[in-house]
Amino acid sequence: MKRLNVMLMTDVTGRGGAEKALVDIALRLDRSRYNVSVCATRSAGNYQPLLDAAGVRTIVLHRETRWDSYKLLGLVRLLRRQPVHILHTHLFGSNTWGRILGKLAGVPVIITHEHWSSKSRNEVWVDRLLYRLSDRIVVPSAASKRMVIEMEHIPARYLDVIYNGADADEFAPREERVDVREEWGIKPDAVVVGTLGRLSPEKGGVDTLIRVVARLRQAHPQVRLMVVGDGSLRPELQSLAAELGEDVVFTGLRSDVTRMLSAMDIFVLPSLREALPIVVLEAMAMGLPVVATDVGGVPEMVQDGTTGLLVPSGDEDAMYAALERLTTDTTLAAQLGEAGRAHVLANFTIDRMIKRVEQLYIELAERKVRSVKRVR
Repeated sequence: MKRLNVMLMTDVTGRGGAEKALVDIALRLDRSRYNVSVCATRSAGNYQPLLDAAGVRTIVLHRETRWDSYKLLGLVRLLRRQPVHILHTHLFGSNTWGRILGKLAGVPVIITHEHWSSKSRNEVWVDRLLYRLSDRIVVPSAASKRMVIEMEHIPARYLDVIYNGADADEFAPREERVDVREEWGIKPDAVVVGTLGRLSPEKGGVDTLIRVVARLRQAHPQVRLMVVGDGSLRPELQSLAAELGEDVVFTGLRSDVTRMLSAMDIFVLPSLREALPIVVLEAMAMGLPVVATDVGGVPEMVQDGTTGLLVPSGDEDAMYAALERLTTDTTLAAQLGEAGRAHVLANFTIDRMIKRVEQLYIELAERKVRSVKRVR
């Protein structure tokens, strides 16, 4: 069996949804068809243990700044020596250098994977300048595709939409609710509203959620808020909770995402910007009713009133109304949770995502890879 050498490239092997998508691809590509390696241009991250356990080779280049190019020059030799047939890059830094160095190394197929919901002007200009170095640009939603076309003026023929996916087996309804709540001092009969993600300015919205839950607790004191994740805004958010007199559970960064979700009754995505957040798919796969802001590709997976509730970003009154509705109408909450899980199983699984990625690899390799050495 002839196999293609695939290198997946990113800045750090962990942190958020983009890195999670890369790791999912690295772990699930068909090993009878692909030899897979990962290049982290900056450092290993919180997903690295998953790659290590699966025996996926990871090369770390220890780049310290965005334009720290000299540490990347060895990558040209590496790409030639393997040789790499398909270079699949993720996130701006690796997308930039991967395209340039991949071309210098003569890599036949270069795929750029966009995960962004917003960019600086300079980043837009760099991507506009370099897009012709990509054989294809993958985006996670139709909304992202429109944004790339409108802002970067990249022709649609370069762009493929491949939705992120959730592991339907791992993220399934669980019976850990009581144990997890006990660990965090939450009563078994509390209504837990939860969110999970990076607490950073580019995401935003958690401050709105804290204020909304503070209002909600005045009429429904059994409600508790759980915030899973970490980031630069955490001290500010903790101060806001203290100022409002709210006992918010801040768990910090967690690797046991399924256990944290199992403690929740309602999942909220309050973000101001998103592309296609994997955590929403994971919450839906676990049967949680979802309230999400209607940003980016979120409306492509959350159908308002059917598989979840959508609210305008930053709109406290709309979020309050949605959360009060689910807090008081448990039948609706259960219906949305069941419909959301069914929607993920039908349209947004990891297996579906991997199938689309492999189809793209085959399509481009058949046109551009002249010969593949037999791997024994």
